[in-house]
Amino acid sequence: MLFLLFLCILILPTNLIKYVCCVVYVQLLILPAVFPQQPCSFNMKDYMNYVRPFVHYHNHTKYKSFNFSLLSYNILAQELLEKNAFLYDWSDVSVLEWNYRRQLLLNEIKQFNADIICFQEVQESHLNWFFKKLSDLGYNGVYKKRTHFHSDGCAIYYRTNKFTLKEKVTVEYNQPGIDVLDRDNVGIVLRLSPRQYDEESIIISTTHILYNKKRHDIKLAQVHLLLAEIERVSYKGVGDHNIPEYHPIILTGDFNLEPNTAVYDFLINGALYYSNLQKPTLWSQNSQSGRCDMGNELIPKSLGITEYSQHSDILELRKKNNHKRQINDGLYSKLHHSERKNEQLLSSSLSEFKFGTGNVYHNLKFSSVYNNNNSCSTYHDRWTIVDYIFYTNNNLKLRTLMKLPNVAECQPIITMPNRVSPSDHLPLFAKFSYKIK
Repeated sequence: MLFLLFLCILILPTNLIKYVCCVVYVQLLILPAVFPQQPCSFNMKDYMNYVRPFVHYHNHTKYKSFNFSLLSYNILAQELLEKNAFLYDWSDVSVLEWNYRRQLLLNEIKQFNADIICFQEVQESHLNWFFKKLSDLGYNGVYKKRTHFHSDGCAIYYRTNKFTLKEKVTVEYNQPGIDVLDRDNVGIVLRLSPRQYDEESIIISTTHILYNKKRHDIKLAQVHLLLAEIERVSYKGVGDHNIPEYHPIILTGDFNLEPNTAVYDFLINGALYYSNLQKPTLWSQNSQSGRCDMGNELIPKSLGITEYSQHSDILELRKKNNHKRQINDGLYSKLHHSERKNEQLLSSSLSEFKFGTGNVYHNLKFSSVYNNNNSCSTYHDRWTIVDYIFYTNNNLKLRTLMKLPNVAECQPIITMPNRVSPSDHLPLFAKFSYKIK
């Protein structure tokens, strides 16, 4: 095997060398460690446990804290699986059946025993099954189906003995008449209070962003809208020097973004200058690209979302109420929603707020639980990561995470779903500690 590796290094292109080295690494180092007695007997369950250990962080503190766990999972809607059956040609047909997959999924849910569960691709026709099974386990939940004629959506479930639901918001990215917001993806934002600390709140959000690999302009617009709603719900008031303060936030989901993309940078860094980037890929512009620039306007001013991912009318409402949050402030959003009518729009001028500057910002200061560029959560033509758990690290501490495998460790997995993994995505799991003031 080592001799073959040496030959590969001599004759293969660099990218192929990397792939071959990954396979050799797995075969020589990882598999013998997992199966020292029976190298030819491959047990996928044991292997997945080996490449996905729990990683613990020691965050000792003398302050009161509230500890909780969270699971985020794209569970692969059955109707989408069947519509795109060609993607799963390598899978055993029996493991693709919903009756088989749902039992594996339920077993995983029980094993994780998370306090909060964020799902993507939950099929509407399966909601009764989910509600019954999760209710029996002590959960209640909120569901939002994708708009128009789609059959799946997002859901957040929470343990009723640990949390009280204080506020729920669903977000529709399809805004009539706006080309960059013409897709039916959705998001959910919940404000939960720990039962033992009812005056405190934690914001939990999940979403499934557009898949199209070329339309990063749409992905950016969808994230921009979601952040405006998260900012609205998480806002507490202002602190010293009139700086806004926010409840702790966890944002999860299938973002269909890799870590080297502009939209991911925007989420992590809180700023993106998109004006001179290529439309619609958001790649850096060069003289050979032949593509037009994004320009200065990502979304029209009529939606009332400023460059800082805030609702302009709600900013006006805060000013009129001594910077305090008004619980009914959702009525002042200009966003279209198929389930409500907005009749409380303020007539104030928008001139003092910045729109269409070629920049977008947010004030939420996210960190990512999975910040290793080599981590993998799914297979999109190659092993990659598109699923994330983002959190605000000024008031939340990461205590534990379940590691994602790297590219080399994914080589033996071959295909998903399989007899161990019920979805084509891997679940994300983390535990957090919230300091109580």
